[in-house]
Amino acid sequence: MKKVWTIYAIDWRRISRSSSAIFLIIALMILPSMYAWFNIKALWDPYGNTSGIKIAVANDDLGITINDHEMNIGQEIVDVLKENESLGWTFVSKKKADKGVLYGDYYASIYIPKDFSENLSSILSDNLKKPEIIYTSNDKINAIAPKITSKGATTITTEVSEQFVEVVSEAVLTAFD
Repeated sequence: MKKVWTIYAIDWRRISRSSSAIFLIIALMILPSMYAWFNIKALWDPYGNTSGIKIAVANDDLGITINDHEMNIGQEIVDVLKENESLGWTFVSKKKADKGVLYGDYYASIYIPKDFSENLSSILSDNLKKPEIIYTSNDKINAIAPKITSKGATTITTEVSEQFVEVVSEAVLTAFD
């Protein structure tokens, strides 16, 4: 064991005489921590700055009238999204949205069809139709963006359901009144 310590001491004396060796040792001590620091800083909150992710929103909903109450759920969704700054919502036509997703101008698009409010209100009638918000994404642009935009689409669906329940409840209660 004594020889090990002797070799160790000789190596440190030789290193201390060479300025390039000292520089390399210091660099090897600092670089990994700098690398970790920048990566941790960049990945600390990947969903915190998503306002730069552009999502096209196209609304063609015509709306309907229920018990003398005008209702356009598609426009209400657009109004909510205009106030929401968590993603880069861009309001365009269906044609521009499809073209933008295809060419990579937008990460995803959300399309609200003409009969969205009508289908949503069909719960009040015997002819039940499923309302759909058409969501398309461009998975080729970025690996993480589709996950984030999908989360945005899920949030919209939840908000639509909550708003619809509120409006339909009000309409039903008014009808029973």
